[in-house]
Amino acid sequence: MLKSLVFLIVISFGVISCDRFNPGKEIITNCVQGSEPTKKILFIGWDGVRSDALQQANTPNLDSLLQNSLVSYNCDRGEHTVSVPGWSTVLHGVWPAKHNLKENSFRNNRYDDYPDIITITKQFKPNLSATVLTNWDDFLRITSNENYAQRYENDQQVTSAAIQLLNDCTPDMMFLHLDYPDYIGHRLGFSPDIIEYIGAIEVADFYLGQVMEVIRERESSFSEEWMVVLTTDHGGNGTGHGGQDHLTQTRKVWTVVRTPNGIQQVINELNSVDLMPTMLKWLDIIGVPNLDGTPLI
Repeated sequence: MLKSLVFLIVISFGVISCDRFNPGKEIITNCVQGSEPTKKILFIGWDGVRSDALQQANTPNLDSLLQNSLVSYNCDRGEHTVSVPGWSTVLHGVWPAKHNLKENSFRNNRYDDYPDIITITKQFKPNLSATVLTNWDDFLRITSNENYAQRYENDQQVTSAAIQLLNDCTPDMMFLHLDYPDYIGHRLGFSPDIIEYIGAIEVADFYLGQVMEVIRERESSFSEEWMVVLTTDHGGNGTGHGGQDHLTQTRKVWTVVRTPNGIQQVINELNSVDLMPTMLKWLDIIGVPNLDGTPLI
Protein backbone atom coordinates (compact mmCIF):
# COMPACT_ATOMS: atom_id res chain seq x y z
CA MET A 1 0.00 0.00 0.00
CA LEU A 2 2.84 2.41 0.82
CA LYS A 3 4.49 1.78 -2.56
CA SER A 4 1.16 2.36 -4.30
CA LEU A 5 0.65 5.62 -2.43
CA VAL A 6 4.12 6.87 -3.34
CA PHE A 7 3.52 5.94 -6.98
CA LEU A 8 0.23 7.85 -7.08
CA ILE A 9 1.82 10.89 -5.47
CA VAL A 10 4.56 10.87 -8.11
CA ILE A 11 2.01 10.48 -10.89
CA SER A 12 -0.08 13.33 -9.42
CA PHE A 13 2.86 15.71 -9.82
CA GLY A 14 2.43 15.54 -13.55
CA VAL A 15 -1.35 15.91 -13.68
CA ILE A 16 -2.23 19.01 -15.63
CA SER A 17 -5.77 20.29 -15.94
CA CYS A 18 -7.22 20.34 -19.45
CA ASP A 19 -8.51 23.91 -19.20
CA ARG A 20 -6.74 26.62 -21.13
CA PHE A 21 -5.00 28.51 -18.41
CA ASN A 22 -4.96 32.28 -18.76
CA PRO A 23 -2.20 33.58 -16.45
CA GLY A 24 -3.74 37.04 -16.48
CA LYS A 25 -7.06 35.84 -15.09
CA GLU A 26 -7.82 35.81 -11.38
CA ILE A 27 -4.16 35.69 -10.36
CA ILE A 28 -3.16 37.77 -7.32
CA THR A 29 0.08 37.27 -5.43
CA ASN A 30 -0.19 39.63 -2.48
CA CYS A 31 0.62 37.77 0.72
CA VAL A 32 -1.20 39.94 3.27
CA GLN A 33 -0.60 39.27 6.96
CA GLY A 34 -3.67 37.92 8.72
CA SER A 35 -5.47 40.34 11.01
CA GLU A 36 -7.56 37.93 13.11
CA PRO A 37 -5.54 37.09 16.24
CA THR A 38 -7.29 33.85 17.12
CA LYS A 39 -10.03 32.39 14.93
CA LYS A 40 -9.11 31.35 11.40
CA ILE A 41 -10.48 29.07 8.69
CA LEU A 42 -8.90 26.40 6.51
CA PHE A 43 -11.24 25.08 3.81
CA ILE A 44 -10.09 22.11 1.73
CA GLY A 45 -12.14 20.81 -1.17
CA TRP A 46 -11.40 17.29 -2.40
CA ASP A 47 -12.99 17.31 -5.84
CA GLY A 48 -15.10 14.32 -6.86
CA VAL A 49 -14.80 12.13 -3.74
CA ARG A 50 -17.69 9.71 -3.15
CA SER A 51 -18.71 9.14 0.47
CA ASP A 52 -18.49 5.35 0.29
CA ALA A 53 -15.05 5.52 -1.32
CA LEU A 54 -13.85 7.95 1.34
CA GLN A 55 -15.02 5.61 4.09
CA GLN A 56 -13.18 2.70 2.47
CA ALA A 57 -9.92 4.57 1.87
CA ASN A 58 -7.07 4.61 4.36
CA THR A 59 -7.16 8.24 5.55
CA PRO A 60 -5.29 8.51 8.87
CA ASN A 61 -4.95 12.29 8.68
CA LEU A 62 -8.64 12.86 8.11
CA ASP A 63 -9.45 10.28 10.79
CA SER A 64 -7.29 12.20 13.28
CA LEU A 65 -9.65 15.17 12.93
CA LEU A 66 -12.86 13.29 13.57
CA GLN A 67 -12.74 13.29 17.38
CA ASN A 68 -13.07 17.09 17.22
CA SER A 69 -15.42 17.25 14.26
CA LEU A 70 -18.97 17.38 13.07
CA VAL A 71 -19.19 14.66 10.40
CA SER A 72 -21.75 13.69 7.79
CA TYR A 73 -21.54 11.17 4.96
CA ASN A 74 -25.01 12.10 3.69
CA CYS A 75 -24.72 15.79 2.87
CA ASP A 76 -26.99 17.02 0.08
CA ARG A 77 -24.92 18.99 -2.44
CA GLY A 78 -28.02 19.92 -4.42
CA GLU A 79 -28.98 19.44 -8.04
CA HIS A 80 -26.76 19.93 -11.12
CA THR A 81 -23.99 17.57 -10.07
CA VAL A 82 -20.96 19.21 -11.68
CA SER A 83 -18.24 21.34 -10.14
CA VAL A 84 -19.19 24.97 -10.85
CA PRO A 85 -22.71 24.66 -9.37
CA GLY A 86 -21.39 22.47 -6.54
CA TRP A 87 -18.61 24.76 -5.33
CA SER A 88 -20.81 27.82 -5.93
CA THR A 89 -23.45 26.35 -3.64
CA VAL A 90 -20.86 25.79 -0.90
CA LEU A 91 -19.00 29.10 -1.20
CA HIS A 92 -21.98 31.36 -1.94
CA GLY A 93 -24.28 29.67 0.57
CA VAL A 94 -27.28 29.36 -1.76
CA TRP A 95 -28.82 26.71 -3.97
CA PRO A 96 -28.59 26.84 -7.80
CA ALA A 97 -32.06 28.38 -7.95
CA LYS A 98 -30.40 31.53 -6.60
CA HIS A 99 -26.85 31.53 -7.95
CA ASN A 100 -28.30 30.34 -11.29
CA LEU A 101 -25.48 27.99 -12.31
CA LYS A 102 -26.45 24.60 -13.68
CA GLU A 103 -23.36 23.51 -15.65
CA ASN A 104 -19.62 24.11 -15.76
CA SER A 105 -20.11 27.61 -17.06
CA PHE A 106 -20.42 31.00 -15.37
CA ARG A 107 -22.91 32.41 -17.87
CA ASN A 108 -25.88 34.18 -16.27
CA ASN A 109 -24.52 33.77 -12.74
CA ARG A 110 -26.12 35.83 -9.99
CA TYR A 111 -22.98 36.30 -7.91
CA ASP A 112 -23.71 40.03 -7.52
CA ASP A 113 -26.98 39.19 -5.77
CA TYR A 114 -25.52 36.31 -3.75
CA PRO A 115 -21.85 37.09 -3.00
CA ASP A 116 -19.21 34.56 -2.04
CA ILE A 117 -17.93 34.01 1.50
CA ILE A 118 -14.80 36.15 1.06
CA THR A 119 -16.76 39.10 -0.30
CA ILE A 120 -19.28 38.93 2.54
CA THR A 121 -16.63 38.50 5.21
CA LYS A 122 -14.75 41.57 4.00
CA GLN A 123 -17.92 43.64 4.26
CA PHE A 124 -17.71 43.03 8.01
CA LYS A 125 -13.91 42.75 8.36
CA PRO A 126 -12.19 44.73 5.57
CA ASN A 127 -8.68 43.91 6.82
CA LEU A 128 -9.18 40.16 6.78
CA SER A 129 -6.65 38.28 4.64
CA ALA A 130 -7.90 35.53 2.32
CA THR A 131 -6.08 33.07 0.08
CA VAL A 132 -7.36 30.71 -2.63
CA LEU A 133 -5.10 28.00 -4.10
CA THR A 134 -6.14 25.45 -6.72
CA ASN A 135 -5.01 23.45 -9.71
CA TRP A 136 -8.32 24.05 -11.54
CA ASP A 137 -8.49 27.52 -13.05
CA ASP A 138 -12.25 27.93 -12.78
CA PHE A 139 -12.17 27.48 -9.01
CA LEU A 140 -10.57 30.94 -8.87
CA ARG A 141 -13.66 32.41 -10.55
CA ILE A 142 -16.05 31.22 -7.83
CA THR A 143 -14.75 33.67 -5.21
CA SER A 144 -13.52 37.25 -5.40
CA ASN A 145 -11.80 39.87 -3.24
CA GLU A 146 -9.13 37.46 -2.03
CA ASN A 147 -5.66 38.85 -1.37
CA TYR A 148 -3.79 35.89 -2.83
CA ALA A 149 -5.13 33.66 -5.60
CA GLN A 150 -3.08 31.25 -7.65
CA ARG A 151 -3.51 28.26 -9.90
CA TYR A 152 -0.92 25.46 -9.86
CA GLU A 153 -0.22 22.43 -12.01
CA ASN A 154 -0.97 19.76 -9.42
CA ASP A 155 -2.14 19.14 -5.86
CA GLN A 156 1.40 18.79 -4.53
CA GLN A 157 2.18 22.33 -5.65
CA VAL A 158 -1.06 23.59 -4.09
CA THR A 159 -0.08 21.97 -0.79
CA SER A 160 3.48 23.29 -0.83
CA ALA A 161 2.25 26.81 -1.57
CA ALA A 162 -0.29 26.58 1.24
CA ILE A 163 2.40 25.61 3.74
CA GLN A 164 4.64 28.45 2.62
CA LEU A 165 1.84 31.02 2.91
CA LEU A 166 0.81 29.73 6.32
CA ASN A 167 4.34 30.34 7.49
CA ASP A 168 4.94 33.61 5.63
CA CYS A 169 1.75 35.59 6.25
CA THR A 170 -0.81 33.24 7.87
CA PRO A 171 -4.01 34.41 6.16
CA ASP A 172 -7.23 34.46 8.16
CA MET A 173 -9.03 32.32 5.57
CA MET A 174 -7.36 29.79 3.29
CA PHE A 175 -9.25 27.88 0.60
CA LEU A 176 -7.54 24.90 -1.05
CA HIS A 177 -8.92 22.89 -3.95
CA LEU A 178 -7.39 19.46 -4.72
CA ASP A 179 -8.43 17.91 -8.04
CA TYR A 180 -6.60 14.58 -8.31
CA PRO A 181 -9.47 12.30 -7.14
CA ASP A 182 -11.78 13.82 -9.78
CA TYR A 183 -9.04 13.43 -12.41
CA ILE A 184 -8.70 9.72 -11.68
CA GLY A 185 -12.47 9.24 -11.42
CA HIS A 186 -13.02 10.59 -14.91
CA ARG A 187 -10.36 8.32 -16.34
CA LEU A 188 -10.88 5.08 -14.45
CA GLY A 189 -14.18 5.39 -12.57
CA PHE A 190 -15.76 6.92 -9.48
CA SER A 191 -16.08 3.77 -7.42
CA PRO A 192 -14.72 2.25 -4.22
CA ASP A 193 -13.91 -0.78 -6.40
CA ILE A 194 -11.32 1.19 -8.40
CA ILE A 195 -8.02 0.88 -6.55
CA GLU A 196 -6.53 3.91 -8.30
CA TYR A 197 -9.50 6.06 -7.26
CA ILE A 198 -9.11 4.95 -3.65
CA GLY A 199 -5.38 5.69 -3.98
CA ALA A 200 -6.10 9.22 -5.23
CA ILE A 201 -8.19 9.87 -2.10
CA GLU A 202 -5.33 8.58 0.02
CA VAL A 203 -2.97 10.98 -1.75
CA ALA A 204 -5.31 13.86 -0.82
CA ASP A 205 -5.18 12.64 2.77
CA PHE A 206 -1.38 12.66 2.63
CA TYR A 207 -1.45 16.33 1.61
CA LEU A 208 -3.98 17.06 4.37
CA GLY A 209 -1.49 15.68 6.87
CA GLN A 210 1.23 18.02 5.65
CA VAL A 211 -0.99 21.08 6.02
CA MET A 212 -2.41 20.01 9.38
CA GLU A 213 1.10 19.64 10.78
CA VAL A 214 1.53 23.39 10.27
CA ILE A 215 -1.95 24.20 11.58
CA ARG A 216 -1.41 22.24 14.79
CA GLU A 217 1.96 23.87 15.33
CA ARG A 218 0.39 27.30 14.96
CA GLU A 219 -2.39 26.39 17.38
CA SER A 220 0.17 25.23 19.90
CA SER A 221 2.66 28.07 19.50
CA PHE A 222 0.44 31.07 18.76
CA SER A 223 -2.88 30.17 20.44
CA GLU A 224 -4.68 30.27 17.12
CA GLU A 225 -7.95 28.39 16.69
CA TRP A 226 -8.55 26.96 13.24
CA MET A 227 -11.87 25.72 11.93
CA VAL A 228 -10.95 23.12 9.31
CA VAL A 229 -13.69 22.35 6.80
CA LEU A 230 -13.36 19.49 4.32
CA THR A 231 -15.94 18.51 1.73
CA THR A 232 -16.46 17.67 -1.92
CA ASP A 233 -18.57 19.04 -4.76
CA HIS A 234 -19.99 15.73 -6.03
CA GLY A 235 -19.43 12.00 -6.14
CA GLY A 236 -19.86 10.07 -9.36
CA ASN A 237 -20.95 6.95 -11.17
CA GLY A 238 -18.97 5.26 -13.90
CA THR A 239 -16.54 7.83 -15.25
CA GLY A 240 -18.92 10.78 -14.93
CA HIS A 241 -21.14 12.74 -12.57
CA GLY A 242 -23.13 15.23 -14.65
CA GLY A 243 -26.89 14.75 -14.84
CA GLN A 244 -26.86 12.36 -11.89
CA ASP A 245 -28.99 14.34 -9.45
CA HIS A 246 -31.02 11.21 -8.70
CA LEU A 247 -28.04 9.06 -7.71
CA THR A 248 -27.11 8.91 -4.04
CA GLN A 249 -23.47 8.12 -4.86
CA THR A 250 -23.21 11.37 -6.82
CA ARG A 251 -25.47 13.86 -5.05
CA LYS A 252 -25.13 12.85 -1.40
CA VAL A 253 -21.60 13.68 -0.30
CA TRP A 254 -19.56 14.09 2.89
CA THR A 255 -18.52 16.96 5.13
CA VAL A 256 -16.12 17.33 8.07
CA VAL A 257 -16.07 20.47 10.24
CA ARG A 258 -13.26 20.40 12.77
CA THR A 259 -12.70 22.87 15.60
CA PRO A 260 -9.83 22.52 18.07
CA ASN A 261 -12.09 21.99 21.08
CA GLY A 262 -15.01 20.38 19.29
CA ILE A 263 -16.53 17.00 20.08
CA GLN A 264 -17.39 14.33 17.54
CA GLN A 265 -20.91 14.62 16.18
CA VAL A 266 -22.17 12.37 13.40
CA ILE A 267 -25.11 13.93 11.58
CA ASN A 268 -27.19 11.77 9.27
CA GLU A 269 -28.37 14.57 7.00
CA LEU A 270 -27.27 18.14 6.32
CA ASN A 271 -26.94 20.47 3.34
CA SER A 272 -23.95 21.97 1.56
CA VAL A 273 -25.45 25.45 2.00
CA ASP A 274 -24.95 25.08 5.77
CA LEU A 275 -21.16 25.32 5.47
CA MET A 276 -20.91 29.00 4.60
CA PRO A 277 -22.99 30.27 7.57
CA THR A 278 -21.02 27.88 9.79
CA MET A 279 -17.72 29.43 8.70
CA LEU A 280 -19.11 32.96 8.99
CA LYS A 281 -20.31 32.29 12.53
CA TRP A 282 -16.82 31.04 13.47
CA LEU A 283 -15.58 34.52 12.51
CA ASP A 284 -18.38 36.09 14.61
CA ILE A 285 -20.36 37.13 11.53
CA ILE A 286 -24.05 36.34 11.94
CA GLY A 287 -27.33 37.52 10.50
CA VAL A 288 -26.21 37.63 6.86
CA PRO A 289 -29.40 37.85 4.75
CA ASN A 290 -30.43 35.66 1.80
CA LEU A 291 -28.40 32.57 2.74
CA ASP A 292 -30.17 29.23 2.34
CA GLY A 293 -28.40 27.39 5.15
CA THR A 294 -27.98 27.65 8.90
CA PRO A 295 -24.85 27.32 11.09
CA LEU A 296 -24.03 23.76 12.11
CA ILE A 297 -22.18 24.71 15.29
